[in-house]
Amino acid sequence: MTKLTKTYLLILLVLFLQSGKISSQITTSPYSIFGMGYLETNSSGPSKAMGGTGIAFLSGRSINPMNPASYSGIDSLLSIFELGVFGKFTTYSTRKEDQSLLNANLKYLAMGFRLTPWLATSFGFSPYSSVGYNINTTAQLEGTTQKYQKTFSGNGGVNQVYLGGSVNLIKNLSVGFNAAYLFGNITHRESSAVFSYSLEDASYLSNFNIDYGLNYQIDIKKWKYNLGLIYSNSKKLVTKNITKIETDYETEVLKSRNYKYSLPRKIGAGFAMTKGYFRAGIDYEWSGWENVDFVNTYLRTRNSARYSLGVEFPSLGLNKGTTRMVLYRFGGEYRESYMIIDNIPINYGAISFGAGIPMKGYLSVINVSIELGQNGTTQKDLFRERFITLNLDLALKDWWFRKRKYD
Repeated sequence: MTKLTKTYLLILLVLFLQSGKISSQITTSPYSIFGMGYLETNSSGPSKAMGGTGIAFLSGRSINPMNPASYSGIDSLLSIFELGVFGKFTTYSTRKEDQSLLNANLKYLAMGFRLTPWLATSFGFSPYSSVGYNINTTAQLEGTTQKYQKTFSGNGGVNQVYLGGSVNLIKNLSVGFNAAYLFGNITHRESSAVFSYSLEDASYLSNFNIDYGLNYQIDIKKWKYNLGLIYSNSKKLVTKNITKIETDYETEVLKSRNYKYSLPRKIGAGFAMTKGYFRAGIDYEWSGWENVDFVNTYLRTRNSARYSLGVEFPSLGLNKGTTRMVLYRFGGEYRESYMIIDNIPINYGAISFGAGIPMKGYLSVINVSIELGQNGTTQKDLFRERFITLNLDLALKDWWFRKRKYD
């Protein structure tokens, strides 16, 4: 094992141990006040620049956790380590005013390699959902005409640590799984500086979950066509909820109870085509949120859907096919979220573009992507979010299993 590989493993271990702190807040969306918060995507560096497309792509130049069957595309001699960070600038608008916020954090980390000619594996950490909001409003003092300021805030989310594997059943057909441990906490607060109180509702969630995937490739002349399928069954998260009130003088627990959050059944399909350094793909994903009840007067859930497409092509000229070749990418994504608030559906749309830029040392790449999009609406005093997201994903590769003749 090389010194570089040992460094990867050390970084991965440290970040795992710090994962609860790192991912504590990666969104500032007011819509994260509802349900499990903002649902994060499971796409890696190249896929982000291609509209989040990836169900049918094999893991080649990067790890693709969207479909665990993709790990069969990892080179037999390489180990891949990936680290993703982001910065997001968002403008929140109502019919009356606008406000802008900037946030940045770690997005994901993962490692993948092939164990045998027929078995490949990957493991890593990423957020499943995130909560982060701060809303100031005014309330009327009961029995009077006086008003005072009240603040609603929240933070936290659900994280996942996964271990996945992919098996080549026959030529061009692979199946895989991601076994994930989901854990985290979601905290909502109501407070007022005028009356010096804070009402806190905290939920602690955890459980195991398994996703399944399939990838089948057809070779026709110089083209490769891939079909990808993913599936995840519905799952209950074990939850402990504590509600307490805090004043200047005391803290009192109002109630403590156990209940269960539900994760929906998920089905997805993708199609991709590849020729040389060119590839393109489309995705469709469906999640059955309609039967998940979060017991909120203003929120009604519905089955959600995600549609995306993306293209990747190489730089032309003398650099094509060399270690200095840049890969350009663009794509688009549209999501029908699981939220219907006051009978208004909350939808998301974005376009993205980026590039894979080789670094010094021909086995390492920086994947850069920019997303421009919108989420929500200003109807019925709701929020519209317009955002620009910069994603930086570092892919480091090492000849882990190659036998060295000298050091």
